[in-house]
Amino acid sequence: MSMFLKRCRVTKDYRASNTDPISVQANELFSVSEKMDSWNGNPEWIWIWCTDQRGKSGWVSKKILHMNSDNRTATTSSAYSASELTVVEGDELEVVEEESGWLWCIDPQGNQGWVPLEHIIWLL
Repeated sequence: MSMFLKRCRVTKDYRASNTDPISVQANELFSVSEKMDSWNGNPEWIWIWCTDQRGKSGWVSKKILHMNSDNRTATTSSAYSASELTVVEGDELEVVEEESGWLWCIDPQGNQGWVPLEHIIWLL
């Protein structure tokens, strides 16, 4: 996961698909399913469907998972939320981090969440 602060503009509307997703603290144990997705067909961008202890589910990047020996549970080194951000064409966002084809963004109202990389262009 790379961390940075850049600006971008939304080129295509995106509506958040999961209104109550998984959210975990660092080292919090959660369940890992066998359901995987290679985002946009990129073999480097693997996402795994996970469920936290409160029963909330969502996609978590394989790159940030620390799998336990049972291969059914995992943790992450830092807090993680699968919250997505609903955006419309023309919105300008601050990008905090990039992970496996998605960007963690902040909109002008302070709302935060993931936006697909292919929905933005970078601003100088």
